[in-house]
Amino acid sequence: MRRLLRHLRSVLRVRPGKPAIGAGLRTALATAVPLILAFLLGVKDASWGGLSGLLVSLADKGGSYRTRAKELGAVTLLGALVGALGAPGGSLPWLDVTLMWLGVTAAAFARSYGETPGSIGGQLAVIFVVSLGAPAVGVETALARAFWLLFGGLWAMTLSLVLWPLRPYRPARRAIARVYRELAEACWDLGRLSREGAGSQAWVEAAERHMSVRPLMEQARATLGATRGSHLGRSQRGEHLLVLLETCEPMSAQLIALAEAMEAAVREPRFVPLRARVGSLCDAYAAMANWVEQVLDRERNEGAPRAPRLAPRSRRRHYSPAPGIRTQEDLLSLHVETVLSKLREMAGVVHETTAGLLHGDPVSDRGRSLVGNEERRARSWLAPLRDHLHSDSLVFRHAFRVGLVATAALVVTQALGIRDAHWVSLTVIAILQPYSGITEERALQRVGGTLLGACLAAVIATRVHSPSALLTVIVLLTAVSVSLLPINFGAFQILLTPDYLLLATLSSGDWSLAGQRALGVLVACAMALAGAWLLWPMPERRRFPEAAAAALRADSDYLREVISRSSGIRPEVSAARRCFGLALLDAEASFERLTAEYHGPPQQLESGMAVITYARRFATVVTALGTERPEEDVPGQLKQFAHQAGGVLDELADALKARRAPPPLPPLQVACKTDDPVFRALLERMPRQLGMLHGAVSRLSSGPILR
Repeated sequence: MRRLLRHLRSVLRVRPGKPAIGAGLRTALATAVPLILAFLLGVKDASWGGLSGLLVSLADKGGSYRTRAKELGAVTLLGALVGALGAPGGSLPWLDVTLMWLGVTAAAFARSYGETPGSIGGQLAVIFVVSLGAPAVGVETALARAFWLLFGGLWAMTLSLVLWPLRPYRPARRAIARVYRELAEACWDLGRLSREGAGSQAWVEAAERHMSVRPLMEQARATLGATRGSHLGRSQRGEHLLVLLETCEPMSAQLIALAEAMEAAVREPRFVPLRARVGSLCDAYAAMANWVEQVLDRERNEGAPRAPRLAPRSRRRHYSPAPGIRTQEDLLSLHVETVLSKLREMAGVVHETTAGLLHGDPVSDRGRSLVGNEERRARSWLAPLRDHLHSDSLVFRHAFRVGLVATAALVVTQALGIRDAHWVSLTVIAILQPYSGITEERALQRVGGTLLGACLAAVIATRVHSPSALLTVIVLLTAVSVSLLPINFGAFQILLTPDYLLLATLSSGDWSLAGQRALGVLVACAMALAGAWLLWPMPERRRFPEAAAAALRADSDYLREVISRSSGIRPEVSAARRCFGLALLDAEASFERLTAEYHGPPQQLESGMAVITYARRFATVVTALGTERPEEDVPGQLKQFAHQAGGVLDELADALKARRAPPPLPPLQVACKTDDPVFRALLERMPRQLGMLHGAVSRLSSGPILR
């Protein structure tokens, strides 16, 4: 019951954002025009253009014109091809079953090339299965179907790329704007906690509130990378966006270091001026990040808000205490001023880059130095296929499973005499996902959406009778459903289901089809869940230890990289920090899937969450250590401690992979003497974090989660 409630909350959750009204209207227009032509010309096959127009419009995820043209063109051309190949297949039962298995498996295996090809494979599977379900008599009919599929796709492409184009950089600008919004919130929080002199728990809670900055940066990198994959993406505007994005990485590291330093400024009167200064400067940096977000979110540069003034330079930047008067306050102030100076330099790069984006100025030399040279290695197009052609591959297992279950659904529904058996196979393809938890969630969405959608379709059927009025309803449902897709998939599913039912009813004239479709969805859900649970199941409890172990190893590599470099802002350190961030994201995603699959008491999940939490906190200390450490050579005692700590992390990773208790934690002490209060606090904190991490791994290995 607890598991069902978790899935239900996920279905009903409304994501932040705005409805995509423009995308909804454009998709409705791409679907409606071929249907109107079919109605006016009396050509039944012309309705295939509506299906192609709908799927091609849904495949448009934004980016440069060249990238979008390639993706939409692939759906259009390959859709016409698979539609023609599937047209005669449904006439012979054995050929129908064979083509179903081969076609669906091949389409699902496209996921080996990444998310975008996997999405294209899903669109092609829909066209192929629908074409199998409407067998054509003769080559002429098959060619006519291919023509109308091609026509609908080309019409949707013309609408998306020519008549109603999206701005090519809009997705990248908005993705980077979300990163700066999160950075602004982090600055506001840092300034508030500094003024208040907050305790350690408040700083920990603030860090957890801003964990989304890493996934936001990776999403922005993926979006901008797709845009810059074309010649258009390498324009001056693309360079401005790249500099703004790459500056976020060192800025977030400096904010982490500043937070660690201010946590040491306890609530004592002597630190009040320092806390007040940091609070005011953080407010200034937050205003700067907020201004960048507003500029990036605007559709046009005209009327952009005025840039806030940069934070003033410290009057104490050349200050150094006299010998013999090195107080804790003086040393802490020096550290804070050093971090603020670096942060101000990066804010200056952001300011001039954003101004250059507004006024068309070239990227400055300071901005180019942050980006470096982009290296791209060509890879054979067969390499992803070779990488996943083995039984242990998640992509291979999923493709084989979805093809087998979709084919079995076709055979079972035909044997039971359920009408429109191919609809059941199509529903199986939509429900089955690589992970069982997501499959269960999709099944709940599909059942609820179809039943509610079928009821809505029945109500519409009793009120609307003329074909022209039905066309109007179809257009409205398409527009509203696609508009709601960015914020709630359940609402999209509920409104799109009567859309499909009305399209089928419009061509067949049989209103009993809605009830048959609802029955078919129940059968499809049962078979999809059986396939996910019985056919080569890979529970998340088997994958999570490896994902968590990879995060611990990346944590160890990051520590060694920080210690081995003379500066914590070198590109090699930033690359290691990003590798850890990506590994931690994978571990967090795996843990989310584990919580969706777990049947036991929720408190048993604490150990898995603790491993992720303490791995992140240890990396935070390492980030601050790399920023706070002086630029000269690393002391030998610190190198020895880093070697010991890295070995402990590697042992914890091995224990997780082997699902055994880790060896006892060796005594870890840092003999590095320093008068620096922040540096000393960081060195004292690292053994404590390792101890907590060791305890979390011990509880996880001996607990019931991994069994």
